[in-house]
Amino acid sequence: MKRTIHVGLPIIMLLMAIAINVISNHLNFSDILYNSGFILINILGLTLYFSFKNKALVNPIDSFIGLGDIAFFIAITPLFTLKPFILFFIMGLLFSLIMHGVFLVFKKVKTIPLAGYLALFLMINIIAEKAFKINMFF
Repeated sequence: MKRTIHVGLPIIMLLMAIAINVISNHLNFSDILYNSGFILINILGLTLYFSFKNKALVNPIDSFIGLGDIAFFIAITPLFTLKPFILFFIMGLLFSLIMHGVFLVFKKVKTIPLAGYLALFLMINIIAEKAFKINMFF
């Protein structure tokens, strides 16, 4: 079973995230660069980890993490400054792990739909912030 997302979805998400920041006057290009650098450091860390583990150069994209997952992270970079982005990243991965564990009880699946779980986590946080004035990421 092949799980993919349409290439237009992360592009639309990126454009919407930029639009949100332009409207709210919070767009800071350096924050987008810092967040993108954080993503790059994580990809390089995964590459080094799996390369050392397998004693050969390993490309983790599409073997361990999907290109759609990375595209999702890049698409949401305009929504956060660096510290809240790192908190979202860590808490989102923990949320995804918990959600996958819960769904694993009902259905045996080998892969984790990370971008889907993270999108759900982002929606929950946006609703919590807008409706209940709860900001988990300062």
